Amino acid sequence: MSWSAPPDPRVFHGYSDAPSHSILVTVGWCLSGGFVLLGFLGLFMMGAPSDPCAPDGVGCGPEPTTFGAVGVGFLVAAVVAAGWSLFWQARDRRYRFQPPPNWPAVELGWRPPRGWTPPAAFPQAPEGWKFWQ
Repeated sequence: MSWSAPPDPRVFHGYSDAPSHSILVTVGWCLSGGFVLLGFLGLFMMGAPSDPCAPDGVGCGPEPTTFGAVGVGFLVAAVVAAGWSLFWQARDRRYRFQPPPNWPAVELGWRPPRGWTPPAAFPQAPEGWKFWQ
């Protein structure tokens, strides 16, 4: 006689983990950090002494103000990337767990821990129930 495993409660109840945009948040913070480093490097290059060069001289490098402008551009990009991450973090927090009407009530703001599944004793959720709203 063989025993089959009980059905996965997530499949049985239609439960799925909370919507998450962790990849988008992480990418935004990584880009922000990189842009900050490049931005400060550009600003520090603006203050570095350079060899005097005649205007429109041949063989001269970019003007120090060019480095400063590029540095400011990178710092602006860092702020935009940080805003991107904050936007997606706020979007993740706005979802609320809504238990089905035939389940016990939960505290306001309760979120199931990662990997949580409802106990098998809970009745099945109504057809098409949205757990996250």
